[in-house]
Amino acid sequence: MDTGRNNAPEPQELPIPATEGENALQLQVRQAMAAIVRGMQDIQAEFMRVSTELAAMSREMTELRRAVRTLTKITPAQAKSLNAAISARAAALCADYGLAGHEKAVANAIRRAVKMTTGIQSMRELPRDEYSVALDQIEMWDDYKTMKSIQTRMREGCK
Repeated sequence: MDTGRNNAPEPQELPIPATEGENALQLQVRQAMAAIVRGMQDIQAEFMRVSTELAAMSREMTELRRAVRTLTKITPAQAKSLNAAISARAAALCADYGLAGHEKAVANAIRRAVKMTTGIQSMRELPRDEYSVALDQIEMWDDYKTMKSIQTRMREGCK
């Protein structure tokens, strides 16, 4: 089984010389302890390598999830729901501002604001993870300046 390690032969270890007054058993214990320490150091180095790889993989997975979320567009049913919310909000605003019959102009202004905020060309291009944000924007939309502009155009059209 290939573990991905370098398959070069292990360097030969130099024998640990006995110190003065040390018997053969003590020498063997010291040599065994040195081998254990080296083994633990190798394990620690391998653990650090694997840990670094796992961190890199985690970052890549996070980026992939983000990319998938932004590339996944809303469903046709969600697009219909957004358009229904836009129509309902436009009707409510027209009632508040006395602009009966101009719901389409108000709905277009709301739709334009959502597109500008999210940077899309069409409502069907809206990323699925931004659906609730767009819905909240539609429900809260009330641009006084835009509404007054529509009201002025309405009055000019009636003259």
